[in-house]
Amino acid sequence: MTENNPLFREPEEPEPRVSLPASSDRDLEELSITRWPSLLPDVPETSALRKVGQRLKNNQRTNLSEDARKAAAALQVEPERAALLVTEQTNGVSLLSKVAVPGGSLYVIECQAWTRMLFPLYQPRIAALSLAVQPPKLLDDRDASGPLAQARCEFDSPKDLADLVRETVTNTLRVPKADYSASILQRGVSEPLLVILVRITFANGAPSRVLPVVVDGISRLSSAAKTRTGKTDAGAADAVVEDLLRDPTSLRRAVREEVAQYNAAYHRGLTDKVVRVGQAATVPVRLVVGARNGDTLEVNP
Repeated sequence: MTENNPLFREPEEPEPRVSLPASSDRDLEELSITRWPSLLPDVPETSALRKVGQRLKNNQRTNLSEDARKAAAALQVEPERAALLVTEQTNGVSLLSKVAVPGGSLYVIECQAWTRMLFPLYQPRIAALSLAVQPPKLLDDRDASGPLAQARCEFDSPKDLADLVRETVTNTLRVPKADYSASILQRGVSEPLLVILVRITFANGAPSRVLPVVVDGISRLSSAAKTRTGKTDAGAADAVVEDLLRDPTSLRRAVREEVAQYNAAYHRGLTDKVVRVGQAATVPVRLVVGARNGDTLEVNP
């Protein structure tokens, strides 16, 4: 690929316009859309997700717990593609992407995820702020066979988890140049987010859970929530926390309803709300599913 022959070209036809609502930056009266939103695929059926989980289990390069495999499968927009990527090939060639890290390698799936199924925890950009809930350390998780390609951390209670996520999203969007919502409204999210599976436990005895956690790309994730909802910084954070507190079945149902409403509205023509959901309902991710040779997922805030 040469400089004069880019792989992807911007459309040459005149750019469509979409008006921003009054709650947006008053200095911007209109915004050029450089990538049109399209129809969204239906939220996959459980049978398609089970195939992803089973292929993850069978691949010798992946090492996730059963509930982490389920969480990895649940966020897939295109489960058939994800299942293909994690399928062991007869010729021994791996379709997983390999990322070198100190001490070893990580194996990742490069895929498309439902934005509402991803969550932030620790945000280095706001480390200097005094937060009501201090971010816990992300430590290696393991089972009887050894270390897993996932992390673990503990909160005092689910409320503390919700409070930290709310503060993380709100304060991230308030960091100078960290709010990309206007850019996402123009063309969606193009750069992948790095996602790991994290087992969350609670000191008060509440049931543990596994969350897909964004460790690189929290600004993009927070901005996508603001774009999709069309709300203020605090309103976008509340929307993320509302999804965080849903059980997996309820969250999947909510995403399915939003997709169905979006696709029906899309056929009637582009509106501000349609563009917002279309540009931010899904994001590209690099999902860690394997770790080898002494890799560690420890992150010290």
